[in-house]
Amino acid sequence: MIQVLSKEEMMNFFQTHSRYQIAQATGISEQTLANYVKGRTDIGGMSFDKVIKITEYYNSLHGKKYGYRDPKSE
Repeated sequence: MIQVLSKEEMMNFFQTHSRYQIAQATGISEQTLANYVKGRTDIGGMSFDKVIKITEYYNSLHGKKYGYRDPKSE
């Protein structure tokens, strides 16, 4: 099962990490990321492809296996 970041987790990630580094790692422009943070673009309308790229990067920073959470550990 793929587990992606929630809107809240994603917004927190954008606000606490360098948008430049997120952009470099994901291929999503800094301007696009800034638009989500500033509310110019609704984060709820983000494409699934972008959500996956951001989740992969987030998980790589936090030592998690891509998109998988073991239900036994919850």
